Amino acid sequence: MINDTENRLVHYTECSKEERDFIIEELASINDDGLEVFEEKILFDDIKIKYLKATFNYLEKYPVKKKIENNLILFCFNKNKSESEVKRIKEEKDLFRMRISDDHMLVFTYTNNEIVVKKIYRHFIHRTSVRIELSRIKKNFPEILTTTESINYILENKCSLARYGDGELDLCYGKDISFQKASIELQKRLVEILKHGSNKNILVTIPEFNSKHNNIFNHYGQISFWEHYWLKMYKKLRKLFVQPLYGNTDITRNSVFYENEIEEIKRLWNKREVVFVIGDRGRFEMKEELFDNILSHKTILVPPVNAFDKYQEIIDSCLKQNKDTLFLISCGPTATVLAFDLMKQGYQALDIGHLPNAYDQYLGKIKYPESIPFIKQHD
Repeated sequence: MINDTENRLVHYTECSKEERDFIIEELASINDDGLEVFEEKILFDDIKIKYLKATFNYLEKYPVKKKIENNLILFCFNKNKSESEVKRIKEEKDLFRMRISDDHMLVFTYTNNEIVVKKIYRHFIHRTSVRIELSRIKKNFPEILTTTESINYILENKCSLARYGDGELDLCYGKDISFQKASIELQKRLVEILKHGSNKNILVTIPEFNSKHNNIFNHYGQISFWEHYWLKMYKKLRKLFVQPLYGNTDITRNSVFYENEIEEIKRLWNKREVVFVIGDRGRFEMKEELFDNILSHKTILVPPVNAFDKYQEIIDSCLKQNKDTLFLISCGPTATVLAFDLMKQGYQALDIGHLPNAYDQYLGKIKYPESIPFIKQHD
């Protein structure tokens, strides 16, 4: 005689909160089409099994149905091989997950002698642990302004902008990056500015948790570039993210063009006298579509690689400019420090990073800014 579900629940352990949240979130992502029943049959005696369409592609490609059904029969008779094979989803009394191999899992309901297989996960053990960790990081991640809110913050406060991408964050821990070697002084300054955070004089930005546009999806298996980066670095960086709110580093990446009209972006330097601080023969391009509304401009050229080695010379040149000058800076991690220091001297300075190259990326002309060489060759 088969016990009813309620009587058997005591024999099964429950998922952890993290695993439960992961599974519930994954199930919620199934679209309406995936909720249709793909196949229905009698599994054993009066036990019926149904497979939702969400499992269709998997079942078509892999011969696992026999193993699934054998495991479910054992489950129904309370003879699963070990308690770890089946766990109840906490607070969801009829929803279970079952391991069917070292790296495969299915989620199913069992109610009134009817089993509904809702979803099958490949690489369950690795992917679930990764997703659980990403979920934890996301919940504890600082609040990030949108690119639109970041633009408005600068306009309303007439403030400076200091940006942190993955390169600047790596340098906070003394890790060399491709165009700037690490140093104790640069590390110290980047940590100082990041901990300082934003005020009415400066907006300090960090990357979004998982940017929709400025990203490489499936960068590491099914994990995006930014998800992979936070998995590697967040435990270290969270000690430096001491402010509850940061601006959005994508304000100078392709995301800003997807999320804002170009005329709104150009308001940041509208009718201003501008000094560009850029790498000599570096990636930066003076694009008319972006900068045709400035009154005038000068250029201070800096080394395209390891610019921070010449930091004192760079800031001395900047401090010779009129106080009404708007600095638009594109020189890697040096720009983050320079924007902050110029702000302290009463200037407005915007670290605009790869903005012109990101515009080309948005237009589909290049794959991404980093695909352009650090130093352009002479014609």
